[in-house]
Amino acid sequence: MKTPLLFFSLALFGTLFHGFSQELPQISVVGQSEIQVMPDQAMLTVTLRAKAMETVTATAELNKKAKEVTMALENSGLSGYELTAENYYVNVHRVYVKGSSRDSGYVASQTLKVLVRDTGDKLLSIVQTLHGATDLGFQLSYQLSAEKKKRYAEELVRLAIADARRKAEAIAGALDIEDIFVHRVTYQGGESFEPVLYRAKGMRMESDEAAVPPTLQPGEQTLSERVQIVYTFTQKAP
Repeated sequence: MKTPLLFFSLALFGTLFHGFSQELPQISVVGQSEIQVMPDQAMLTVTLRAKAMETVTATAELNKKAKEVTMALENSGLSGYELTAENYYVNVHRVYVKGSSRDSGYVASQTLKVLVRDTGDKLLSIVQTLHGATDLGFQLSYQLSAEKKKRYAEELVRLAIADARRKAEAIAGALDIEDIFVHRVTYQGGESFEPVLYRAKGMRMESDEAAVPPTLQPGEQTLSERVQIVYTFTQKAP
């Protein structure tokens, strides 16, 4: 029994040794790319709240505010925006005083979102319209449209691959390696573009004379990409 077992062990060791000796030589690099882009759309998130002692009164007041915002946008004659409503809540208004609590009516709230496919004069006009609509708070964030993100994503990948190639060729040249070949590519998708919050405001203009146009000036945003590429090459005979 010992002789066959010894033969099997030697055969297994020989196979493993042969596998290690045949391992491909590799150069592993990470290609990176960055692009500075300007956002092409904006999202206005409007928060409406109404408080009353009865739920029916609170919801009626909230619906009135939502209608005022909708009518203000429609009557402005502006276009190029999308209005959606979400997150409708009615909660008990609970007041805490010196370790105790008591219920004091109800608070109704809702979120309206206005997607504006413009970052210039049209956006400014919509912001001014919201200022004069009703008592509200809103946030403005600049974004990239899906079309623009897709276009830049493809360009970022090409630039990252070109960067990886340059790095691998620089390493190969320093080591006197003539030709390199792609062996493996690892890509897990681009870094997401996070909307940039520009400003938050909660107010209502008392009169036309009090209305002061806000200053809106989006800045460039950085999009980046990474791709890992493993190259192989033929070793020169000693």
